Amino acid sequence: MYAEVVLSKVTPQLDRIYHYSIPAGLTDKIKIGHQVSIPFGNRSTVGYVVGFVEKPDIPVNLIKDIEAIKADVPLFHEESLKLAKWMSEYYGCFFISALRAVMPPGSRMSETRVRARKPVSKTEFGSENQSPTSILQTGILTQHPTSNFKLTEAQQNAVNQINNSIDKDLKETILLYGITGSGKTEVYMRAIAHALEKALSAIVLVPEISLTPQLISRFRSRFQDHIAILHSDMTIKQREAEWMRIVNGQANIVLGARSAVFAPLRNLGIVIIDEEYETSYKQDKNPRYHAREVAEQLGVTLVLGSATPTIETFYKAQNGIYKFAVLPERIEKRPLPPVEIVDMRNEKDRMLSDVLRKEITNTLSRGEKVILFLNRRGFFTFSICKDCGYVVECPKCSVSLVYHSDDKKLRCGHCDYETEANIICPKCHNTSMGFFGMGTQRIEKEVADVYRDAKIIRYDRDSVIKKGSHEKIFAAFAEGDANVLIGTQMVTKGLDVASVTLVGVVSADTTLNLPDFRSAERTFQQITQVAGRAGRHNLPGKVIVQTMNPDHYALKYAKTHDYDGFYKEELEYRRTLFYPPFSRLINIVFSGRNESTILGLSESLAKGIARFLEEKGGKHFVLGPAKAPISKLRGQYRYQVLVKAEDLDPARKKLFDHLRSANYPRDIRITIDIDPINLL
Repeated sequence: MYAEVVLSKVTPQLDRIYHYSIPAGLTDKIKIGHQVSIPFGNRSTVGYVVGFVEKPDIPVNLIKDIEAIKADVPLFHEESLKLAKWMSEYYGCFFISALRAVMPPGSRMSETRVRARKPVSKTEFGSENQSPTSILQTGILTQHPTSNFKLTEAQQNAVNQINNSIDKDLKETILLYGITGSGKTEVYMRAIAHALEKALSAIVLVPEISLTPQLISRFRSRFQDHIAILHSDMTIKQREAEWMRIVNGQANIVLGARSAVFAPLRNLGIVIIDEEYETSYKQDKNPRYHAREVAEQLGVTLVLGSATPTIETFYKAQNGIYKFAVLPERIEKRPLPPVEIVDMRNEKDRMLSDVLRKEITNTLSRGEKVILFLNRRGFFTFSICKDCGYVVECPKCSVSLVYHSDDKKLRCGHCDYETEANIICPKCHNTSMGFFGMGTQRIEKEVADVYRDAKIIRYDRDSVIKKGSHEKIFAAFAEGDANVLIGTQMVTKGLDVASVTLVGVVSADTTLNLPDFRSAERTFQQITQVAGRAGRHNLPGKVIVQTMNPDHYALKYAKTHDYDGFYKEELEYRRTLFYPPFSRLINIVFSGRNESTILGLSESLAKGIARFLEEKGGKHFVLGPAKAPISKLRGQYRYQVLVKAEDLDPARKKLFDHLRSANYPRDIRITIDIDPINLL
C-alpha cells in the first residue's frame, strides 16, 4: 500500500499527486487528511495524504518513505477531499489551494511548526459516529425549535416545499423569491428546525459579516448554543474553536460568510444562502469559487433566498432548472414604501436635494430614523486642477485618489498608497487644485452641518476596521444612540430597525455608470434592497432616490418595486449581447510591469483560444485583449480577454492545459476567473 500525497508548496509543474511508501510503524495510523513530513528532492517538506494505491506510478526502488505524521488528527475527510478535487478541476486552481479551503482554520500555519498539532478531542476528525440521532433527543434543545409566530399561507407553502425536499432527499435547489420584509428568515428557521428533527445539520450563509449579529441573535434565541459561527472578523483561535465544535458534533447549525460552506458538518441536510445575489459570495483570489456553485456540489437541499435574485438564478427558476417558492407580500400585508426619483440635474451640484432635505427634517422631527446610502467612501472622490485639468491618480493604480477628511490625506481604494492633500498642481504648479465628488464622509459632514441635533453614525469600510465595530454600530442605531445612519452597501441589506421610515439613495449613478454588463442589475438590486429597510414594521416608510439619469429602466422599475418588469427588459439586453444566462464567461487577466509584453502574450492567447473554439463549434465570442477598466493595479499593467460561450468546458480545459504547459516569464501573472462576477 502506498500513500498519495500532495505538496504544501507547489508550482504549476509540481501541482500533482506523488506516491510515498508507508513505514511499518505508520501503517495502522495514517489516514486520508493527515499532514505528513516527506522527503522531496534533497530536503524535507510537508504534504497531505489524499488517498492510497496498491501500485505506485514510478519504479518501487525510487519510492521514498513518509518520514512522520505531523498532525495527530486528519485535517479533512473524504467528502471534503471530493469537493476540493472538484474545485481544483473546475476553477483551475492548485489542488492544495482547494484543500486549504476545506481544512480547519490555522492549518497552514501548522506546516511551519516543528511540533504536531495537539489533539482537540477524543473524537477523530471524519468519524461517522459524531452526530446524534436527533438534537431534540439529546436534550440539547429543551423545547421545540419553532416560534409562536403564525406563518402566512405563502410562508407555510414555502416551508412545506423545502421540508418535502429534505424528507425525500431530492437534492433540489429552491429559489425562495420573497420581497423585502416578507419573512424569509422565519422560513429558513422553520426548515432548519425540521432538518434537526430528522437528525440532519444545516449551513446558513450570509453575504456580509455585518449581517451576522442580528442573525446570530435570532438563531440563538431559537436554537440555543448548538450554533457555530464562522467568518473572517473572528480570530484564528476563535474560528478554530468553532470548527472543532462542529467536528465534535456540538454544533449542528453553522452560520457564517462565504467560507462557512466548507464547514465539516456530518449528515448535512440543507444549505441556505441568504441574499444570493450578493457579489461577496464569489472569492476574488484562488480558489476563485462561488459559494452557490460549491453548495450545489454538496448534494443536499439548497435554498437561495432573495428579493432581487441574480438574472441567472431567476432564469433557472423560470425554466425549471431550480424550483420556485414565492413570498409575494410583506408580513401583515404591510405596504412597500413609495419611491420618489429626484432629478439631480436641476440641483446645481448639491449633494442633498430640497426634497431629501425636507423629508429628513420631517422624519427626525417625528423621532424616527433615516438611512442614507452612497456606495462611495471618503470625503471627496477626486482631486483635479481647475487650470490644466490634471487629476491626482494613484501612481500604482489607474484610479483617482480619494480625499479622507479624518486625516486630510488622499488615499487609494485598491492599494495602501496615500499622500498628503496639496493645493499645488504637480503638473502646472499653480495653486489651483480643487476637490470634487462625494463620499460618505462628505455626506456625514453636510448632514451634521444642516441637522445640528442629529445623532449620526457612518457605516463603511473605514469605520469598521476594529473588530466588533459591526455589532457596536448596529446596536447604537437600533437602540436609539443614533438616528441617522450613513453608509455604503453595508446598509442595503439585513438591517431591520422598526423606526427607520426614510431611506435616501444619495446617488444612484455610482453603480449605474460602471463599465460592467451587470451595472443596471446591481443598481436595481441596491435600490430595491435599501428601500426595503424602510417601513418594515408599523410605521410607514418612504424612499428618495437621487440621480442624474432618471429615465433609466433600472430606476423606473425600482420606483415601482417591479422585479419581474426589470428582469424581462434586462433579459432581452443579455440575449442580444450574448451575456449570461445565455452564455458562460471566462475572464483572463494578464498583468505585469512591461505593458508591451503582456499585450503580446494576451493577443497570442486570445487568438489560440479563438482558433480552438472554432474547431469545437458552438456559439462563442473571444473579446480582447483590451485594457482592463482598472488598467493599472498595484504597479501592474492589466489586459483582459473575455470568453463567452454556450459550453464553457472546452475553453476552460484548453486554458488550464495551456497554462500548465506554457513557460511564461516569472514576472507575468495570468488570472483565470471562471464565471466572473467582477470584470473591473
